[in-house]
Amino acid sequence: MPATRSSSIPPRAVPFPTASPPHHKHHNHAKSPVYELSFSSSEGEGSKTAPTKKHIDKPRSRTMKPTHAAPPHIAEIIEISSDDDDDMPPKLVPQASAIAEYRREINKMRADTVKQKRDLEKMANEVKALREENEQLQALQKPTLGKISLDAAQLTDHLECEICTSKMWTPYILPDCGHTFCESCLQDWFSTTQAKYIAAHPEYNPNAILSHNSATYLVNLAQSVAHNPHTANHAHIGAIIDQLLPPHPQYTCPTCREPVRSRPTEVFALKAVVRTISAATGESTPKKPSTSRKGKTTATVVGPWDGFFPRKKT
Repeated sequence: MPATRSSSIPPRAVPFPTASPPHHKHHNHAKSPVYELSFSSSEGEGSKTAPTKKHIDKPRSRTMKPTHAAPPHIAEIIEISSDDDDDMPPKLVPQASAIAEYRREINKMRADTVKQKRDLEKMANEVKALREENEQLQALQKPTLGKISLDAAQLTDHLECEICTSKMWTPYILPDCGHTFCESCLQDWFSTTQAKYIAAHPEYNPNAILSHNSATYLVNLAQSVAHNPHTANHAHIGAIIDQLLPPHPQYTCPTCREPVRSRPTEVFALKAVVRTISAATGESTPKKPSTSRKGKTTATVVGPWDGFFPRKKT
């Protein structure tokens, strides 16, 4: 006897209806399993027989209960994801904070604008001041067109005496070496040399006159040297001249110690330059200082160098 199961469905007086055969003769339909339930009276009302399977032809026109497809295997589940999640736009800033940020930027730009305006005004004032200064300089230079502008301080070293470091109001040049000094400075320099020589030679007379024979010999010697210049450097020629000439001090240049054999000569051009530059700087020409020399002689002094170098007889 087949196994039966109790059912909670109440017994029905009428058995389940069976499907009627199809009315379409010319169509072959697929066979569908149909379960027929029958109930046995011997088992009582609460039991039913196991269903028996019958194959009947059902028309396709009848509706069938939807069948549920089996769920796919877990391994066959494919997870679809997109990389667009990374490119999603950032969250929007709340409107209140965005407005506050914009206001801060606007205030900053306003402050920068004010600062730039002040800088431009400052630069404009500087340009204006420089332009005015340039115009003033051009106005001062217009009257001096065609003239030479010199700094008097740059000429000071050339106009000062090497002995007293003052301006050479009465400059004299030494012909043997070319150095220039003040008249008073040269007189004091020669006076010191002369005083030492007089102390060693009391018979010295700066105005002594050569004898006729000595003068004639010196003239002949000078003519011989003129025809033969190479003999001028001979030592015996210098010794002869020293013997014929009257004794006298050996004056030298204060700067280079070159022997001075002739009178210093006044430099009138330099004298004029010194006075012109002094007048331009507002300095007046001083009065000529009085001469005071050591070792004065009894002879009457006419020129500034008569006491040191004898005059030539004409």
